[in-house]
Amino acid sequence: MKLKAVILSLLLLGTFSAGAQKYDRGYETVPSKPFVKKGTFIMGGNARFSQHANDDYSFLVINNINSTGISAGGSLQMLCTFRDNMAVGIKADYDRSILDLTSADLAVAQIEMNAADCYQIQHKAGGYGVFRAYIPFGRSKRVAMFADLQLGGSFKQAIAYNAGGDYVVGTFNESYSLKLGVDPGLVAFLTDRFALQMNVGVFGVQYSWTNQIHNQVDNGNSDSTSAGFMVNLLALGIGISYYFL
Repeated sequence: MKLKAVILSLLLLGTFSAGAQKYDRGYETVPSKPFVKKGTFIMGGNARFSQHANDDYSFLVINNINSTGISAGGSLQMLCTFRDNMAVGIKADYDRSILDLTSADLAVAQIEMNAADCYQIQHKAGGYGVFRAYIPFGRSKRVAMFADLQLGGSFKQAIAYNAGGDYVVGTFNESYSLKLGVDPGLVAFLTDRFALQMNVGVFGVQYSWTNQIHNQVDNGNSDSTSAGFMVNLLALGIGISYYFL
């Protein structure tokens, strides 16, 4: 009985000792100094521009492509840190594109099609509320990860017409969308105030609907819902931010 009592006492003592020890993984989950202090204002954005010109260009089964196009856009973001390493704010973006397709031929097996004198112009504007959390690398004050939670919507208008036939055929679209997305990224300070940041969309839930008018006579509409968890390289963004108190 005495031997059993001694063994039981040693087991209980070992349990209490293990519970009293601090489990250290080798890094600090909460650094002693914040990466971004409370009360800091953040202003940033990016700009995008691209253009193309095709002269008798061929791509897969499409031949004799003659077209020109321009796409431009940008975004502006303003945040305020209400707590160390945490910020809230707003984001606005705008995109506009123009495509002028002079001619293109499609040939698949015994099927041949062609398009000529097609034109499209569209623009899109969006606004979002943003919550951002910074995740520092230990005690680093230069580089950190962050994650943006964005909730908002966008509005898009587009017009396209084809003047290559006997009559001009045109379609006008108005689209609306609501979106909840998560965009993680990296931020690196170039100076004490300016920082370079890169983010990419990995998760999003979106609901959109479109109203369409064809030839100013026929009306149509559609709606869709999507949700996904994947790295969207098309949503990759690189921009400059300015931090000030």
